[in-house]
Amino acid sequence: MKCVHLLFAASACMVVTAFAVEKPPDQLEKLTVDGKERTMLVYAPKGLPKADAPLVISLHGFRQDAFFQRGQTHWNECADKNKFVVVYPNGIDTWWDVGGMRDVKFIEAVIEEMSKRYKIDRKRIYVTGFSLGAMMTYQCMEHLSAKVAAFGPVSGVRFDNRPPKSERPVSFLHVHGTGDNVFWWKGDLNHPAGGYPFIPEYVGKWAKHQGLDLKTEKAHYPRKDSHASLTTWEKRGSKVEIGLLALEGKGHWHSEDPAHSTSTTHELWEFFKRHPLQSR
Repeated sequence: MKCVHLLFAASACMVVTAFAVEKPPDQLEKLTVDGKERTMLVYAPKGLPKADAPLVISLHGFRQDAFFQRGQTHWNECADKNKFVVVYPNGIDTWWDVGGMRDVKFIEAVIEEMSKRYKIDRKRIYVTGFSLGAMMTYQCMEHLSAKVAAFGPVSGVRFDNRPPKSERPVSFLHVHGTGDNVFWWKGDLNHPAGGYPFIPEYVGKWAKHQGLDLKTEKAHYPRKDSHASLTTWEKRGSKVEIGLLALEGKGHWHSEDPAHSTSTTHELWEFFKRHPLQSR
């Protein structure tokens, strides 16, 4: 994975410089997984139900951390309005194990800890992530589809272009800027880590794999003045849905730009709300 680290090195520094926020005085919480101490930020808003609250797990990008992810996504504000728990885990040395099980186990441990602490609704657990965190989100789609109801990868795909695979059909909304200069919208088949295709093709492979044959395209989503478009794949009689939200001209960041008429976090939450975990 050395070449993957190299690709992120320069671009991630640029993004952090542009959007970094001061760390607030919050304390990171510790969680031991497989004998290793891990850390995370946890936010439970006032007025949270005593039982059956949803859980959103939000994963940071390379050379970023839980504080940065909280600052760029504004999930706390969304949680205040909608009464759910948010967890921002930290990767080891800002890196996620996108090809193995180390961080899948960490996220499983987060789910179990939050479920015990807040009596989380097991049918409304969601995972989303930015950049390298999006790669980790795809890794979770492969291994945690029996526990996570829906997923939200933002500005990232897995470099090795492995075929779609999951324990059960998964619903997810992939959000991507067409001006992304790290995970190119047009794809990069010659990437040294294995390459990846045109982003709509990448997401479309998951739709094909899951037999979702009803494709709908909406320009200027969600409003006529919006500079975004939404493509969805569904299947009659199935509650599984895949969406691709394309943000016109946007670069490599979790976009919360009001002038763009689209909030990534808002759109992810609206998608998540429609998709509780389905029984087999």
